[in-house]
Amino acid sequence: MGFGLALMVVLSSTSPTKGASTAQTSPVLTTNPIIGIHAHESLFHDEFIASSYVKWVESAGGRAVRIPYDAPKEQLLELLSSINGILFPGGYGDPTESAAFMYNYAISQNANGTYFPLWGTCLGLEWLVKLTSQVNDTSILDHVDARNVTSTLTFLDNALDTSRLFGFNRVTFAPLETKALSFNYHQWAITLDHFMATPTLRSFYRVLATSVDRKGAVYVAALEATAYPIYGIQFHPEKTPYEFGLNKHDRRPHYAIDHSYEAIVASQAFAHFFIHEAKKNAHAFPSIAGESQALLYNTPSSNRSYPSYEEVLVFSSQNQS
Repeated sequence: MGFGLALMVVLSSTSPTKGASTAQTSPVLTTNPIIGIHAHESLFHDEFIASSYVKWVESAGGRAVRIPYDAPKEQLLELLSSINGILFPGGYGDPTESAAFMYNYAISQNANGTYFPLWGTCLGLEWLVKLTSQVNDTSILDHVDARNVTSTLTFLDNALDTSRLFGFNRVTFAPLETKALSFNYHQWAITLDHFMATPTLRSFYRVLATSVDRKGAVYVAALEATAYPIYGIQFHPEKTPYEFGLNKHDRRPHYAIDHSYEAIVASQAFAHFFIHEAKKNAHAFPSIAGESQALLYNTPSSNRSYPSYEEVLVFSSQNQS
């Protein structure tokens, strides 16, 4: 079954109203949530996760495990029932079959009463757009000039006060509108006009904020599903506290990242929001041994991708292990 058909099956059998109700009333059910981070296939014929994502999760009291790039359905189900939330990180490529499966799983869980958050950063937001619209190519996106630039956010419809995401800590998030604190590194996004002209997206998500690229294009910078704890941001809060790479030739910063106090506390607030969301379900590994084996504390790291990443965690591909 292709991910588009699978999505239609899930949506036809679930109730958005129930998901929305759960979002408002879910109590804290676990104090030590575990986030599954989708690994990316690398140019070295293995898989990797940028360490900054793991550190970002851990900075808010979460823990992290790897979700293999090409995990089979049986392994995914076992993992998803053991973790408390999913993170689609930045990177490249179209949504994988495992990403589509996880997206459908998150919707099904929430619609049936289990609060289960899904977060997408940069490419992760683009994946959410593709999966929700059922358009698995760049035709649903727009080419923008937003590589290696810090930007401001423009909050829409009083999102600082009325959205789940930004309402979590409006004082900390408010400077994002007046100062260029959000770091962007993308050439694809969805413009606000394109989003509003796409009924499947408009009915599923609320646009919380926009940014403007170097050429004046207004694109979606942050969104949240109206009925489910599904969130997407086009910028990179995980890079702000943890990426400091210098170009090898001139020793200048590789990225135009703002490392100011306001930028860093905003990054931390995003992490705290996501981890707080993940505390609202009781998923757990069947055994302490299985949990310890899955956690990324002892995973070998590499600086092979410097200065793009300070360090990455490296894994053998699923089909090689």
